[in-house]
Amino acid sequence: MTAAAPARAGLAEAQAAYNAGDFPAAFKELTPAAEAGDAEAQALIAGMYARGQGTEADLNAAADWYGRAADQGHLYATTMLGWFYMRGMGVEQDAVKGYRLLSRAAARGQPRAQEMKQAVAVKALDGLDDLVAAEAKAQSIDEATAYFRIGGSFARGHGVPRLPEVAAAAFRRAADRGHGAAQFEIARRLDQGDGIEADPKAAFAWYKKAADQGHADALAMVGRAYLDGRGTGPSRGQGMVAITRAKALGSEIAQQILDDMAK
Repeated sequence: MTAAAPARAGLAEAQAAYNAGDFPAAFKELTPAAEAGDAEAQALIAGMYARGQGTEADLNAAADWYGRAADQGHLYATTMLGWFYMRGMGVEQDAVKGYRLLSRAAARGQPRAQEMKQAVAVKALDGLDDLVAAEAKAQSIDEATAYFRIGGSFARGHGVPRLPEVAAAAFRRAADRGHGAAQFEIARRLDQGDGIEADPKAAFAWYKKAADQGHADALAMVGRAYLDGRGTGPSRGQGMVAITRAKALGSEIAQQILDDMAK
């Protein structure tokens, strides 16, 4: 069995029967404990329903039992329920809910959940270009805009799992194609290390590119970088000029910087 070996007598008997290949006996031993609310038994019987061991395969029943065990905090069951939602196995597919369940289990150290989370991110990155091509065709938009929109979806977890590394990759590809708002977004992520390794110099360069396209908040961040000497040499004069110009363009970031300086 995949879950931890049970310590209670009935579960121990079920484990012994399972290890001996007597799946019907194992299923029979587990059922009363699972129905009585034992989370370990519920997780084990869910797996048997999923694999058709000792009973007819039934993904709906498997999802139900994993759900009952997950509600009690069983990490393996939470992991498997998340995977079921990701794949639409025994439940209506809901990648966002599935990823949240995987994240919950992974955050508490469940190794398989951590592996699955990584696999989801890798798969999303591998399929990013195809996803963008489909979005661009369906919405009749250019590639840069499609990358920007897809990046925003992965950044917010809107209709897809929230994957900062995929968001950063999408924003970068949009930025490389000259999309001003995407240049600001990849700059912020490089500045903060969000989904990508922090690189203040690269962040400053992208802020400047976005600012050169009239992005007011990017111009404000250029000013802040000059004031702080972050990613560039310090220059109060250049910083104040940039922040003043950004404020005139309606940048809330610029206004906040000036307010903070006035305190």
